[in-house]
Amino acid sequence: MKKRCFMALIPFLLFMGRTVLPVHALAGNNSSSALPVPLGDPFIMLYDNLYYAYGTNNSDGIEVYTSDDLNTWTKAPRLALHKDDSWGDRWFWAPEVYYIKDKNKFFMYYSAGEHICAATSDSPLGPFVQEKKQPMMADEKCIDNSLFIDDDGKAYLYFDRFNDGLNIWVAELEDDLLTIKQSTLTKCINVSQSWEEVWPRVNEGAFVIRRKDLYYLAYSANHYKSPFYGIGYAVAASPTGPWTKYEKNPVLQKPGNLAGVGHSAMFRDKDGQLKIVFHAHKDQDSIHPRAMYIADVSFTEESVPVMKITGSVLKPRLATPKADTQSKVYRNPVITASTPDPTIIKVDGGSFYLYATEDIRNVPVYRSDNLVDWDFSGTAFTEKNRPGFEPEGGLWAPDVNCIDGKYVLYYSMSVWGGEWTCGIGVAVADNPGGPFTDKGKLLGSNETGVQNSIDQFYMEDQGKKYLFWGSFRGIYAIELGNDGLSLKPDADKKQIAGTAFEGTYIHKRGGYYYLFASAGSCCEGVNSTYRLVAGRSGSLFGPYVDKSGKDMMNNGYSVVIGPNSRFVGNGHCSEIVQDKNGNDWILYHGVDVENPKGRVLLLDQIKWDKDEWPYVDGGSPSLSANRPVF
Repeated sequence: MKKRCFMALIPFLLFMGRTVLPVHALAGNNSSSALPVPLGDPFIMLYDNLYYAYGTNNSDGIEVYTSDDLNTWTKAPRLALHKDDSWGDRWFWAPEVYYIKDKNKFFMYYSAGEHICAATSDSPLGPFVQEKKQPMMADEKCIDNSLFIDDDGKAYLYFDRFNDGLNIWVAELEDDLLTIKQSTLTKCINVSQSWEEVWPRVNEGAFVIRRKDLYYLAYSANHYKSPFYGIGYAVAASPTGPWTKYEKNPVLQKPGNLAGVGHSAMFRDKDGQLKIVFHAHKDQDSIHPRAMYIADVSFTEESVPVMKITGSVLKPRLATPKADTQSKVYRNPVITASTPDPTIIKVDGGSFYLYATEDIRNVPVYRSDNLVDWDFSGTAFTEKNRPGFEPEGGLWAPDVNCIDGKYVLYYSMSVWGGEWTCGIGVAVADNPGGPFTDKGKLLGSNETGVQNSIDQFYMEDQGKKYLFWGSFRGIYAIELGNDGLSLKPDADKKQIAGTAFEGTYIHKRGGYYYLFASAGSCCEGVNSTYRLVAGRSGSLFGPYVDKSGKDMMNNGYSVVIGPNSRFVGNGHCSEIVQDKNGNDWILYHGVDVENPKGRVLLLDQIKWDKDEWPYVDGGSPSLSANRPVF
């Protein structure tokens, strides 16, 4: 039984027109109970199929929000950067975050105490830390630093100086991406157009991209408190200029019913669509809290291409607060992000932690108090401590347990089709959210002679520790050592089921052991035939049989959860969890035919018929059902 523990740089656009955001065009989740994302100077990064948003809002540092769809956002439980890890102690403004692949690090560029700073982290959620607690320009106040890396690999930092109002400068960076080459400091633009002189002398918030042979520099003008805060742009043939401002600036100012629009950044969504993120005032009468907005953008076909906002403007919203979600009913999916092959553990205090195959790199970790409302809390590993016994492999099908007061994570590591090079590793942590320390490979296909040695499941029974595993080449079991981190010396593997199965989970109930597994194809989108199946035995090692008495060694099984018109490819379940009312609940993945990207997380109540066989109502995923009670 499972024990409970008690312990990339993005292209830029040019805008056309000042009235492209009519009031009726505002889109997204605008229910009265949902709040806007309260970020000024917003920046969005797409990393490993999840969006991260950073911005100005918190007096103690930099917040980070996550989203799967750009519409609904969840605030991370901790700051991405805290003032204790920064040179500055106040005025944390305008962050940008980039993953630099060759350094295997995330870099955050931000302002603190009216100085430009940079910090690094192994995770997009942080913690970001300044290893040397000093500004990038120690002897001068500057703000709004923005990174641009050209096609030749040269890195440039754009930022605002206070030597003529606010104006924008650029300098090359050293290879560490943290040090400015002082000799390369070059002025880009200053206040020079009439629209910029409303209040006071401000050119700020640079964002630069390259398109073909031209460089585009977006900037904001007028004070951020002004309703006439707006966006213009300039063009150059070099990242250091000289820059020529667009003659029809401003390109975005007081659109529709929005005021104080500015400080933009660009990114591409999961479909490759170029988008712009920017902030606006709370309303016509109040500045704070500023809110984040997103729109599509596109280029025109001209000698100097112009970009324009297209379609509707999305006003992203925060995920509904937990206090507003405690109705008696929930709806599937309970996590819309791709969370294949889930595993779950309940910890002291009643919280649940869920882990999944790394469609979000380094194994996503979610937290919930009720199995329905989940917050993304980070990843089990980082790029720095990521397992590597299969160098190009993915981390699949995690299984987390509490063993002797430690959180022990068993994981599969494989490349698709690498059935003889894959294997199962183990890692440990003091906390369920990690970080987990890898202890290396526990077993592999070559060592065990079991082709496709993945999809492990840990279980304790009668004082002994066991690992079950296998994927369409037989399901096997082996005894582990007392610490659970190694195989028991001289232990022999034992086959308990045939070649139709993967994703083993064994649940003990009454006098039976129930072997849950998945049969069919997992990963063909709406054509997936995956289904959750089961057999049972009076012994841990079988023989397991289905309702008709057919042995699972001969690929017999009874279907527990099959497809319906909304969800297909349903399988690879988590452990069963019992609520306060004695009801059993199971989490598993499926493909949502309405949005078939990835595999979403589904929740259903497992019931038991008069002969003690498991089933769910209707034999397929529920669309809505009564909530668990915890």
